[in-house]
Amino acid sequence: MTGLIIIISIALIGFYVNDTWRANERARRVGRQACERAGVQLLDATVVRTGQRLVWGDRGLALQRRYRFEFSADGAGRHPGEISLEGRQLKRVTLDWPDGGREFQGLDSDDNSGGAPR
Repeated sequence: MTGLIIIISIALIGFYVNDTWRANERARRVGRQACERAGVQLLDATVVRTGQRLVWGDRGLALQRRYRFEFSADGAGRHPGEISLEGRQLKRVTLDWPDGGREFQGLDSDDNSGGAPR
């Protein structure tokens, strides 16, 4: 019985690590695409996870992850952006401009909601 619990625990840890790695890659791709569409530069070529929690989504129980990144419009200033994923589904991308925010949804080909600014 103890062996079964250990095997299940290892499998769950492996699933979580794999899912987290895939979500991080997806967030990095979404951040890069959002910056390309907005005509700005993604700084440091990376995103940083700032939080996660369990939520009831459209497809049942899922991990909601939030990521931050920085971008530059002129090569000198740094401005924050945020990505929200539910599971691996994109929920929101926000680019915070000094004069106000601009929000995009459905930025990459995995989503069916288009890529128009809101």
